Amino acid sequence: MRLLRELYVENLALLEKARVPFGRGFNVLTGETGAGKSLVLDALGVAVGQRATSELVRAGAAQARVEASFEVDESSPLGQQLAAMGSAPEDGLVILSREFTASGRSRSRINGRMVTTGELARLGELLVSIHTQHESQRLLLPSAQLALLDAFAGEEAVKLAAEVARTWQEMQKLSQELEALRQGERQRLHELDLLRFQIDEIAAARLSADEEPELLAEHARLSNAARLQELLGEALESLAGQGGLDGSAASMAAAAGRALSEAAALDPEAAPLAGELRTLSEQLAELARAVRRHLERCEPNPSRQAEVEARLDLIDRLKRKYGQTIEAVLAYQDEARQRLSDLVQQSARSGEVERALEELQARYQEMSHRLSAIRRDAARRLGEAVETELRDLAMPKARFEVVLEAAEPGPSGLERASFLFSANPGEPPRPLARVASGGELSRTMLACRTVLAGLDPVPVLVFDEPDAGLGGRAAQAVAERLARLGRLRQVLVVTHLPQVASMADFHLSVRKLEKDGATQVEVGALSAEERVQELARMLGGARVTESAERHATELLRLAGQAKAAT
Repeated sequence: MRLLRELYVENLALLEKARVPFGRGFNVLTGETGAGKSLVLDALGVAVGQRATSELVRAGAAQARVEASFEVDESSPLGQQLAAMGSAPEDGLVILSREFTASGRSRSRINGRMVTTGELARLGELLVSIHTQHESQRLLLPSAQLALLDAFAGEEAVKLAAEVARTWQEMQKLSQELEALRQGERQRLHELDLLRFQIDEIAAARLSADEEPELLAEHARLSNAARLQELLGEALESLAGQGGLDGSAASMAAAAGRALSEAAALDPEAAPLAGELRTLSEQLAELARAVRRHLERCEPNPSRQAEVEARLDLIDRLKRKYGQTIEAVLAYQDEARQRLSDLVQQSARSGEVERALEELQARYQEMSHRLSAIRRDAARRLGEAVETELRDLAMPKARFEVVLEAAEPGPSGLERASFLFSANPGEPPRPLARVASGGELSRTMLACRTVLAGLDPVPVLVFDEPDAGLGGRAAQAVAERLARLGRLRQVLVVTHLPQVASMADFHLSVRKLEKDGATQVEVGALSAEERVQELARMLGGARVTESAERHATELLRLAGQAKAAT
């Protein structure tokens, strides 16, 4: 099959400009050590959303650009999945592109549409799976081994593992919240008591925003009652006197009235003056009555004065505690009521969190036990399947076991996985990290990927030197396995071994050359004749001899027979 059709690279490190085609099935990439083979894989990784560093921009260039073109059947499950993500194939093509500058700025596109790097990476993960030598080392990590086991166990295990991890994270979040609530419980109870006291104290005072000025005025009057009586008495005596006689204002107005009345009889023009004086007399009389009423209210009242002073003391005390004015005190009461409500809700929240946590813990346990049962069954089957693959990879006596060990509950469930390996009979299987050589680890990784090939929906598999440390029969076995994998997926392999390169369906060569005083890397597909020359170089070293060419031709013939036989 072919999905990755072409990779275009511009100003990426030593790749000034390259258009790299890919073929169906098993593709190999060969070249001298240091020629830049891994650079092609870096370019592909950048195109599908992997990390792009500013150091990758070619010296002297403003920016680098990579573009990967994929052939996708729009009616296929993959095509439908891409369409659901808003990236439907256009004319059977999906084009992922990336531009980035030395300053770190980056732009990503899918079929010309601007997207985030995250969106590009999510789509890239559906199309390409890149396995570097570092990826092989990841196989030694317990977390990677457990993830591989879940992938082998199937979709139910993968979904269940994801749900277990999500539930665990929710449990941790609720546990932290509950701990914080419990740690603040004593302080919260103290604050609740204080707020209730403060609210009740202010409420009991029954404050009114306009009462203080009235109380102050009344207090001033009661405090000066004797002097007020004296002054008001003098005012009343001056206004009215005793019976309106003597030198009071009333007696004087009466005398003036009689005089003006006589004058009006003699001179009609004096009549208005007499009228005005009558009005003044009436006003004086009313003023005298008002002073008398006020005088009656100004009698000393010690008990009322004590009440007013007590009330003013209460208001002053509340203002010192809660605000400078009665309005501020009442505003504080409203704030305290709101804070009290919040604290009561927090107390209720503590119970809610505890109940929710208990429900999550029960759910976590149920799902984890189900996942454990699925993993136990899958562990046995995975061990058997990898052992079968290892036999085909020239390791007939190898033993491979997947052991599950109980672990503290965590995001991965209730167990951890350990891959045990033994290359030779009589040796008990031990952890893969402690016993596998580089070549054995590469073959074990390839065996695992082969086992998962039928389960993994990603159509393009990329391997960086999966044959590292191998030779002879083992190298041939790896080559045949990669060719067989190429029938299920499109496979791209960087290799130094002629046995592997000879089994490829499509052969690419990488060369480093100097042009105009600058070093450049060129990538191109090889013709049949060029392929013989490349294999002869890989077989014979620096000098390509006739013997090496004959050997290369024979290697290609045998590879053709081996592919036909499989």
